[in-house]
Amino acid sequence: MGLRMLGDSAWLFEAGGNDARSRLELILKLVQLLKKQSIPEIRDVVSSFETLAVHFDPGHGEVVLDWLTALPPPAATDDSEPRTVIAPVVYGGPDLHGLASSLKRNEQEIIAFHSGAEYTVAAVGFSPGFPYLSGLPEELWVPRRATPQAVAAGSVAIAGEQAGIYPFRSQGGWHRLGRTDLRLFDPERADPAMLRVGDRVRFEPVDRLACSAGPEPLDGPADGILEIIDPGALTTVQDLGRPGFQEIGVSPGGAADPVAARVANRLVGNPDDAAVLECCMTGPRLEFRKAVRVAWVGWADATSGKPVEVMAGGKLDLTGRMHALRGYVAISGGIDVPLVMGSRATDVRAGFGGYRGRTLRKNDRLATGPMANGPASGEWRVGWPYADGGILDLRFVKGVQASWFGRETRRAFTNAIYQVSPMSDRTGVRLDGPGLQREETRELVSQPVVAGSVQVPPDGRPIVLMAERQTIGGYPQIGHVISADLPKLARAWPGTKLRFGEVSLDEARMAWRELQQELGLLQAGLNFLR
Repeated sequence: MGLRMLGDSAWLFEAGGNDARSRLELILKLVQLLKKQSIPEIRDVVSSFETLAVHFDPGHGEVVLDWLTALPPPAATDDSEPRTVIAPVVYGGPDLHGLASSLKRNEQEIIAFHSGAEYTVAAVGFSPGFPYLSGLPEELWVPRRATPQAVAAGSVAIAGEQAGIYPFRSQGGWHRLGRTDLRLFDPERADPAMLRVGDRVRFEPVDRLACSAGPEPLDGPADGILEIIDPGALTTVQDLGRPGFQEIGVSPGGAADPVAARVANRLVGNPDDAAVLECCMTGPRLEFRKAVRVAWVGWADATSGKPVEVMAGGKLDLTGRMHALRGYVAISGGIDVPLVMGSRATDVRAGFGGYRGRTLRKNDRLATGPMANGPASGEWRVGWPYADGGILDLRFVKGVQASWFGRETRRAFTNAIYQVSPMSDRTGVRLDGPGLQREETRELVSQPVVAGSVQVPPDGRPIVLMAERQTIGGYPQIGHVISADLPKLARAWPGTKLRFGEVSLDEARMAWRELQQELGLLQAGLNFLR
């Protein structure tokens, strides 16, 4: 099995051959093989048209590689008839007229080509339940937009040789032809994703949609001990994420800075994966109905980085500007919200998990679990991790499409000083600075990505994918920021200057081991304070 590194947390298999159908058939065989056989070190398997990624913790790369290279050849695929799903579409999307003009056809011809084809679900990714569909008629092949834009939920769209359906409101560079009311993803269903790799899809033109409503959001606990008096700029409930669902487009998500979240939890005696409050730019003002132990990390005040006892009826004001862009508030016992797909993390883009699938608001009330046994309060504090001052140095390993960029462009990428754009979020950090021009101009067939992938859209401005990234992307990846450095980028304020430096895979793994050692030393010190 020919494998390439996809950052330091995944191996990527690329199917060879000139025929797109045979490449997809090989990928489908590999998917079936890996579903039947696996090892605990594998966290996710994500397939696309002609590629397949096997995700793992950065410390398990060699174990996974040895296992993968020892696998037998894949057997023939299942001969059973694939399932066909009919998608009703009201055509007339905002890009239909312009697309017809650029292709020198009328709108009815575009609709006839699009609805007259049968499509195969080649991958599910980008966002939960998003189907990448092969089978788009060649007459409709058109490059992606130069710059992503807001796309409404239910939009039926095309780009390159692919068709797709947006399950949620998203940023995307595809051309919108119409809308459907299919509910492609529901985290409350036993099988959350409606479509799976290998299914068939046909689009049926209709005059109107049924407009079925989604499930009502669950109410929060009326008797929660923690009340939000002021939520701050952007506060959500997060834990260490929900790996294991990338094959249906669900990002692992979780804390954008998992190191700081771990530290906050350890300060109050919680396990690392307990749910915390993730705050961005400014923190919240909280009131507690019973005595609790609280710790927060990411603020510059003297009580940041240590456990604090708060009495029943006590208030905590963290609304001042934070030292890091993101900070974390841990409460002994952890934030107690329902588990959704094995995690309490809020998926902000898809609107599920956490507290009612959204950012926190004034008067929200949260419950907590039983108080844990943590370090005793005292005249001490933990100052690590900290937000870097000056220019932030980010290490990266070579990207899967690095060869798409000329030598001078790759040199410019490592020599340039970039700035974090205000347009950044939990999905990705956009960078302002020199544009990167690629030599290879063909459309990239959408393929798996990892946290840290540095994508280059047509406008040349790099985007570093973060915790709530899509699982599959269509922009070339010039590099992959190593896992040990991603938390530093999550702490960086808009305007922060940064530069990239290339390292080897061995150096990336060493940096990861060093980070784990630092966490181990912190835990050893906290154990003495119990």
